[in-house]
Amino acid sequence: MEKKLISFILACALVFSLIGCVKTEKQSSTKEEFDLFADAIDLEFSKEIIKNLSSFTDDPATGNRSAASPAELEAANYLADMMAEIGLQNITKDAVTVDGWTYNGANLTYQNTQGQDEKIDLGGYATHLITENQELELVYLGKGTAADYEGVDVEGKLVLIDINQGEDWWINYPTFQAHVKGAKAVIAMTQMESEFEDRIAVQDICGPADAPAFAISQRDSLALQEMISASDNNEITVNFNSNSVITKDATTYNVWGEIPGETEEVIYIIGHYDGYFRAVYDNASGVATGISIAKALIDSNYTPNKTIRLVFHGAEEFGRSGTEYDWAAGSYEQIMTAHPEWAENGFALINIDGSSPLADETSFATATSHELLDFVMESAQAVNDSFPYINEFKAPAGTGTEDFIWTSMGIPSIVASGSSNSVYYADHYHSSMDSLEYGGFNDDAFLRTHQLYGKFLLDLDNQPVRPMSFDTRFTYFIDSIDSEIVQDDELIALLEDAKTLAHSLNDTFATVSKSGTPEEVAALNKEIYQLYKKIQDEFLRIDFGGSVVFPHELYQSNIKNLSNGIESLTSGDVATAYDTYLSGVDFAWYAMFFDEEVTQYFANQLFANSAGTWGEGRIEYPICDIGNTIRSLKEKYNVISPDLSVEIDTLHTALKTQESYLLEVVANEKKALNEIISMMKLMK
Repeated sequence: MEKKLISFILACALVFSLIGCVKTEKQSSTKEEFDLFADAIDLEFSKEIIKNLSSFTDDPATGNRSAASPAELEAANYLADMMAEIGLQNITKDAVTVDGWTYNGANLTYQNTQGQDEKIDLGGYATHLITENQELELVYLGKGTAADYEGVDVEGKLVLIDINQGEDWWINYPTFQAHVKGAKAVIAMTQMESEFEDRIAVQDICGPADAPAFAISQRDSLALQEMISASDNNEITVNFNSNSVITKDATTYNVWGEIPGETEEVIYIIGHYDGYFRAVYDNASGVATGISIAKALIDSNYTPNKTIRLVFHGAEEFGRSGTEYDWAAGSYEQIMTAHPEWAENGFALINIDGSSPLADETSFATATSHELLDFVMESAQAVNDSFPYINEFKAPAGTGTEDFIWTSMGIPSIVASGSSNSVYYADHYHSSMDSLEYGGFNDDAFLRTHQLYGKFLLDLDNQPVRPMSFDTRFTYFIDSIDSEIVQDDELIALLEDAKTLAHSLNDTFATVSKSGTPEEVAALNKEIYQLYKKIQDEFLRIDFGGSVVFPHELYQSNIKNLSNGIESLTSGDVATAYDTYLSGVDFAWYAMFFDEEVTQYFANQLFANSAGTWGEGRIEYPICDIGNTIRSLKEKYNVISPDLSVEIDTLHTALKTQESYLLEVVANEKKALNEIISMMKLMK
């Protein structure tokens, strides 16, 4: 499911209302085709899949079916059987290599104030630790920052911390901080506004396997904190058990089957079947929806023009150890290693990894590639008008879902996503609350998801030419430029030319779609694929937090923050420079709270361990490392009239480096735009 941060997950470049104008003449499925499909939807069948899939777990206490674990393999075999049952053809289990994780559970036992034993079951992060009935000391260290360790010996001990991964930092920082201090493991309580005091929440670790971490509920954490506070030496003895195993070069399976079409082109429905805890909504419900859509198509005797291929990935939540990009490993291997040849004929992709049908959920979202936004908004309107729910539209889709690597290979995506007012993300995401017991179920919302994503599929299948409006990307590109930082008239002129030319291509696409021969349609779709792939290669980048950006944006942001920071320091205003501007420069925020060894590890991890992940090659240059300057300013934060000359000089040097990076990146953007404009001219 979607990842870092939770605020990042739900953020989007723009959120649209349902009303939108479509730039090209679109063709859609007939009302009769859709009505027959809708009538064939079998929600009871879908819910039975959810029930069965969510029953496959490795830890009886908390659940989990994670990468290459026994429960994940059971789930893969079950899905292959279900594909056969509904009548899919060419059913295959592609074996791919990932880092495996089997979580057989962890717990600790302590004596309460009445002298009675209390046992606490813990959630797991994807780290490695096997221990049985070990007596360990447990200490509580607040947020687990470097300052929290001052004067505290944690060698060989368990460290209990609080963490808010949406507002502060990811779990990997305090976990590695504990690791370098010699702690046995971290036990983290996720701070979120939730009515469920027994909620245990986790995320992907984005760090090394040998820095173990576990998760605990608020209720149990507060009970332990009370015991620790009442002790003589601020620690208590617990009996600790853990069976969390990371295995290098393990095998997971991507399960697929298809409804053959009349052309070589393929529309993909994808989802992931691994999950944290019981993972009813993330993502048993999504997988069930995909299978049920295919079943309804078959049962309604629909004959597709394009092959409809369902692909369900393992190792989405975790599949790579010791990297910032540790999720979506199964999907990476599928399109990069197992079947890279799929990319060219991939017409579009629908990823059902959201739209969680909780009892109280009333707000949903659809994320999509820039180029499909117009198509998605038009296609969705009839279904959305039939249901009493809010639906947001977001572009582009982010890195948090497994479709990202598919889009980078040239297949545009439509993604069931989370809205800004999602009940699921507020209380249930990646937690022990991801279950029918706590979330309940909304049949009406579940039906809507089937109809909406089935409608996208039918409409895509009835589009001879890929319904992509490339001018949308260039509009976003222009809007991303800060004219005070990027002062390049040539770049703006090229973007305007590209936008105008792309807009005129919509008429070409419409003409060929309406009256072109099959050979002309196929040839144009190949050209559209090549154009989209070129744009993705040149302009699809991420920042150090994993957000999708245009190449110039990362350096543009650093330059703005460094310039303002220098200006504030020059006037003697350390607080504004430190809190408002410099904290926004790449990893500087973390340097404010964690030791240099910790921040340096994760800075190195970004590049050293990105090979073979979806993040490889998506950032051009190293981080702007101002960590030592941050630590120096922290010491001078409350000093009256401090000497800031060294810090200012260091920041000026960093600024010049970022300016040089920006010049190189903009030059590359202009070169790419000229090449893309030439490609588009040949398509007219």
